[in-house]
Amino acid sequence: MYKQELAIIVKSIIESNTVNEQLESAQQLSSFYKKLAIYTHSDDNETLLNGGIALSSSGAADCVDDYLRTVSFIKGIYKAITKLLTDSTEKKINIFYAGCGPYATLILPLLPLFDKGEIGAVLIDINASSLESVQSLVSKIGLEEYDLQLIENDAITYKIPEDFIVDLAISETMHYALTREPQVAISKNIIRQLRSQAIFIPQEIRIDLTYTFFDYEPYFGKAINEVKGYKELQPYPYKVFVDRLLTINKEHFGRENHNSKIKSAFYTLPATFENYPDVCLFTEITIFDDVELKTSESYITNPYCLVSMYGIRDYSEIKLIYDFSEIPKWFYQLQ
Repeated sequence: MYKQELAIIVKSIIESNTVNEQLESAQQLSSFYKKLAIYTHSDDNETLLNGGIALSSSGAADCVDDYLRTVSFIKGIYKAITKLLTDSTEKKINIFYAGCGPYATLILPLLPLFDKGEIGAVLIDINASSLESVQSLVSKIGLEEYDLQLIENDAITYKIPEDFIVDLAISETMHYALTREPQVAISKNIIRQLRSQAIFIPQEIRIDLTYTFFDYEPYFGKAINEVKGYKELQPYPYKVFVDRLLTINKEHFGRENHNSKIKSAFYTLPATFENYPDVCLFTEITIFDDVELKTSESYITNPYCLVSMYGIRDYSEIKLIYDFSEIPKWFYQLQ
């Protein structure tokens, strides 16, 4: 019964087009999870890693309510799985899901749409309670026939077994501007273990440097009315695009790059900046193919204000540094 109900919900997500359709279908998925969940998710099991903070099981569960994010990732992953099954000569594809959280939101809902022989999946999370929750959901929904392995481990250092050839790898462990959470460290570890023909999701993350008025930029919040109205929010008209600071994709980490710091060039600060006083970072994500999350469409693509130019008036140039060796953060240097 639950498996059929979940299939109907995820089909409505995949077929949704308007903001209202996406919102309604994602709310149905959230309600479905909360109806079935028997675990009380903890706020006390955040984990500090060398590469970022892994969310508590409660924080990870809340991500399902970032509606456009949930819908977009499910759509993109469905598209990727369908392409792999169409293009491959194999009858089965292997999926590696790093940081699955207590709901395994980006894979579990899609399983009823595929035959049990078409998908094998390894789901990894550092919180044992999250994996217990996933196992409970698998049993309740009736997905035991699928080839799923749940592993408690750190995805930043995890070595994928040689006999598990990954076709699709997924990690959505993201905070805005790639701060705080270990998305980049996990991506770096997993991408380097993939075959050239494997797909990694998100396909690309882009961070742009922009001078703007941060308080006037659209900003996604948790209130449902903000989600409904985000399309009506207009970008601040006087902002100035400066440069693309960072692009994270398979090609980036396919190169021999062992650094955990990424540095920009020096950029000239404007002499007058009343209309755009803030040095900000803007995030856009290509999940797969044409499925994207633009700035402010999700919590993870909200703009991030690094510094106000009113506080650095005596300098003429600024350089940006991204460090993900511990807790990912952005710094700046002035000259």
